[in-house]
Amino acid sequence: MPVYHLEIRKFPKALTRFNQSGPQLGAVVLQWVQEKIIDLDDQKWNPLEATITILQGPPIPVENLSMGRGWRTALRDGEDVTERVLAEARQALADGSVGQSLSAAPAQPGSATAGAQPLDPLTLGVELAGLLGPDASELLAAWRAVARRSNGLSPSESLALAERELRSSEPPPG
Repeated sequence: MPVYHLEIRKFPKALTRFNQSGPQLGAVVLQWVQEKIIDLDDQKWNPLEATITILQGPPIPVENLSMGRGWRTALRDGEDVTERVLAEARQALADGSVGQSLSAAPAQPGSATAGAQPLDPLTLGVELAGLLGPDASELLAAWRAVARRSNGLSPSESLALAERELRSSEPPPG
């Protein structure tokens, strides 16, 4: 199954992420097309000043990511889908479809969604990021952390716990 590889660059800095799922990419892309500052790896990236490149291709094994070989491998084996992905995200925001298919009627047993085609991973990622709200990356990271340490919780229970933890770590308003 193809994955996404991402590079955000503002000379002289560059950030790369490899083997990203649709939801992982969607969390970044949704913020990018809304021209929001993106906080990744303790760096802030302004979409108005930086460039983004999105490649779709086969997963890159960890051993092929060392010594700066990862991005060259992604370029060689992947396809640049940056314009298509950004256009799809902008369209989803413009027509209000971000989150619509995920909030539609419950799926019937054995089907991906009620009366709809299964979503591709990128569309799912953009829609999930839309549902997670304006701080999708932060909430997704917290959700992952809770899920890793809390065996037996349903996804909705671990999401609710992640939201509570984020709220409790915020300074009070005023």
